[in-house]
Amino acid sequence: MTIREADALARGRLSDRRYYHTQCVAKAARELAPRFGADPDSAELAGYLHDIFKEESDDVLLKTMGASDIISDKDLAKKHALWHAFAAAEYAAAKLGMPAEICDAIRYHTSGRDGMTPLDKTLFLADYISEDRKYDDCVKVRKTAEENVDKALIEGLRYTIAELLERNAVIDTRTLDAYNSCVREI
Repeated sequence: MTIREADALARGRLSDRRYYHTQCVAKAARELAPRFGADPDSAELAGYLHDIFKEESDDVLLKTMGASDIISDKDLAKKHALWHAFAAAEYAAAKLGMPAEICDAIRYHTSGRDGMTPLDKTLFLADYISEDRKYDDCVKVRKTAEENVDKALIEGLRYTIAELLERNAVIDTRTLDAYNSCVREI
């Protein structure tokens, strides 16, 4: 699949607002990729595909994820906010033939994971700091990313964890593992 085809797929599946976000993430991913040592084309492609299931119903998400064993994941079963990422990754692998590296970046773009690859880090941070995001934490992380992408990634994970704690929400263990892994790397 080409970047142009991924862009067209996203445009066809998403509302104007979500498509604009997707364009912003794809742009940010292309720009961040060299700083993490990731391939810019793969990063942009993952950016266009990362939210293609964001506006689907739970039934569609469950059906799409049903081909894998992820429904047995106790954290994921309760974290509907992560379903779109896992469904998009399954779709990208099964229907689009995307390489595992791109599918994994899509799968973990919201939660992160232990031992994130350069592409995982690129897409996670691009989604967090894309220019359409205006909340205070995002602006701070975007500023940090201008100087040090690794520190920005840790800040983004820290803000994500703090926000979930504030809401008394379940924190996916992958997010905690991602934070710990990134801190250990630095």
